Amino acid sequence: MKSRLALAGFLAGFAIILGAGPASAHAFGQRYDLPLPLWMFITGGASAVVLSFAVIAIFLRHKPEPGIYPTFNLLNNPAGRFCAQPATLTAVRVLFVLVFLLILLTGFFGVPSPYQNFSVVMVWVIAWVGLAFICSLLGNFWALINPWNAIFAWAEALYRKLSDGKELSRRRPLPEGWGTWPAFIFFLIFAWMEITWPASSVPGNVATAITVYSLLTWFGMYRHGRERWLSQGEAFSVVFALFARFAITEVRVRDAKAVEADTFHDIESDEAGCVNGYGAFFKADPEAREWNLRPPGLGLRAGRAPSYSLMFFVLLLLSTVTYDGYTETEHFQQLGLLVYKQIQGLTGDTVLVVETIGIASFPLLLISVYLLFIVLIGLAGGVPGKIGLLAPVFVFSIIPISIAYHLSHYLSLLLVEGQIVIGRLSDPFGFGWDLFGTAGYKVDISVISAKFAWFFSLAAIVVGHMVAVYLAHAEAMRIYDDRGKALRSQLPMLALMVGYTMLSLWIIAQPIML
Repeated sequence: MKSRLALAGFLAGFAIILGAGPASAHAFGQRYDLPLPLWMFITGGASAVVLSFAVIAIFLRHKPEPGIYPTFNLLNNPAGRFCAQPATLTAVRVLFVLVFLLILLTGFFGVPSPYQNFSVVMVWVIAWVGLAFICSLLGNFWALINPWNAIFAWAEALYRKLSDGKELSRRRPLPEGWGTWPAFIFFLIFAWMEITWPASSVPGNVATAITVYSLLTWFGMYRHGRERWLSQGEAFSVVFALFARFAITEVRVRDAKAVEADTFHDIESDEAGCVNGYGAFFKADPEAREWNLRPPGLGLRAGRAPSYSLMFFVLLLLSTVTYDGYTETEHFQQLGLLVYKQIQGLTGDTVLVVETIGIASFPLLLISVYLLFIVLIGLAGGVPGKIGLLAPVFVFSIIPISIAYHLSHYLSLLLVEGQIVIGRLSDPFGFGWDLFGTAGYKVDISVISAKFAWFFSLAAIVVGHMVAVYLAHAEAMRIYDDRGKALRSQLPMLALMVGYTMLSLWIIAQPIML
């Protein structure tokens, strides 16, 4: 939504952290001068992560199995059963499909102002930032409301009825080795549009991009099958499913027959059943279904090692949100200007080129750093040369860090700019309507203070890294027979997480530079 001039690397940030001078936390026009020097907060956060590692090393002595943790089935009470009723689920899907269509209509036919048009705030603030909050904390709401999924599922049902049971999808397998690379590419394009594309705040451009993506998504579902494309090609289904592994709810099926044809789930075992297999959930008998409350974070234990493409997707997710935060700092503005001066005159739009180079290279740099530390983990644990085995196993421990940084970076955006939607609900096209009496609503920037934003970010980042330390240690306990080797293997991972904690806190503390 904003054009920024920035290009720098992951390691460059570390060089200036401890030497930083007085700092302030930021939150949309407000300034909060930290009560203590920034280095105290940074070293305190890092110390908390180190302490959590020591506690986990002392008390985690068994090998916890994925999917085995305390749960409470919400379907055992009337309110939970009502929420899971087919009629309730259908009504929710219809509502959000109508919202989806309204986004397209307002984008194409509404006024061009991003602050007077429903589409822009709904896509960049509510649909992206807001849904990420919901899926990370509460559960995979996107799996229920995904409009591309709902529309194609209805088309499938209609086609079966009109063609005596024939399938609409051709169900051709994706080429071997594709994995989630299609979703990776789509998400990288989305991140470029959100962070770098100067025209991302133009309603017509937003609607056009959604239309193109919709056609590509439905073609993928038609050619390869709806559920397969959702799990491998539809970028937001992959993103929100990863975030939802951290959430406090899950769906679980204990019906082997219903699970047989469902290959898209988080965990499957005889003891745990099938966790977050949404296809199996709707095929299973009601008595075999569970909609559970669970401890946060434990859903990130991997039932099986993720594919390399999914591993790279997780690292892309972390790198793009981190890059977005970096580009708002003065340090990155200065580095971007240096690159700008070097290539100025070589192309028509030098700023866009510099920003595109930055967002394309930053994931590569973070991936390189991650793989370097995986090599160190192999050396420390006594299994050098096993990078191909270890790298995918530990990548899910990165997801709490991605979530923590997402929550920290976008909290103010959601709570402040998200208020724009209140007025736009009454006048979505910007035509001067006042359907619900809220058209004149004024955004209240005092809803969140810079002080609250800073301490929320501090807590989220530290807690996210502490959860990541636990997850990585739990996976190490499964890999290594010897507890001592498991512990030693996690020293490089601890160093990586401590360093990233420090870097994240430094970014959040910087004044926004636009």
